[in-house]
Amino acid sequence: MIELSVTLGIIISLFFIEKFGMAAGGIIIPGYIALQLTTIDRLIGLVIITFITFLLIKGISKFTFLFGRRQMVVALLIGTILSILSHHFLVFNTPNSTIELSAIGWVIPGLIAHWAAKQGFVKTLAMISITSVIVRLLVIICFMGETLPKLY
Repeated sequence: MIELSVTLGIIISLFFIEKFGMAAGGIIIPGYIALQLTTIDRLIGLVIITFITFLLIKGISKFTFLFGRRQMVVALLIGTILSILSHHFLVFNTPNSTIELSAIGWVIPGLIAHWAAKQGFVKTLAMISITSVIVRLLVIICFMGETLPKLY
């Protein structure tokens, strides 16, 4: 199912880039986000880490020449560091459940922040939301209505 979700995410992302000229935070992002649409706490954690990465990139770019490949590398580095920190420090155990505000993946926050720096944070999140829901819907259709198919 992971392969199907990522493949559909790439196809939908490429379609939206060609049709609307806006990226959904990189072509692999919608597939991975679609798999996590039922874990709201992880999505909130992803938005928080991505926004902090985005702000740090914007701050650094005021003092240095940060664009293109350099911006991508810095975004991935900052996003990865913050994501790793979130996996260790943003997991809270409550009596009834566990709240995980950790980001999804390690490179995903950096990729989203890189594209958000190019086309705007709100536009990027809107494109991710739209494409991820479409990918999730297609995965549900492919698995004949099973909303939470087994990963393996």
